[in-house]
Amino acid sequence: CCANCGKGRLFAEYLEIRSSCEVCGADNNIYPADDIPPYLTILVSGHVIVPLFIVTDSVCTLPAWLEATIWLPATLTFCLAILLFMKGAAVGLCWAMEGVRQDVTL
Repeated sequence: CCANCGKGRLFAEYLEIRSSCEVCGADNNIYPADDIPPYLTILVSGHVIVPLFIVTDSVCTLPAWLEATIWLPATLTFCLAILLFMKGAAVGLCWAMEGVRQDVTL
């Protein structure tokens, strides 16, 4: 939901942020949430998936093809599931810290 009012929707599509809130009209394009969501996604998924893999690997020995069949789709699904939340959290953090996009001209 919108960082300003909490009622309007923040996303137009999967990762596309609406240009303005449909409820309060706040400009959502001013928040620089481009680079941090993938880093946060990698950080969180690495701290969730890797321990699960290590515990599973220590309990039972599976062939490499079976482990790849299990863990690659699990990692991809988990990353795609939390990426949207990480982008929303980054926009909310930028809103709370009043971090706005600076127009840089060279």
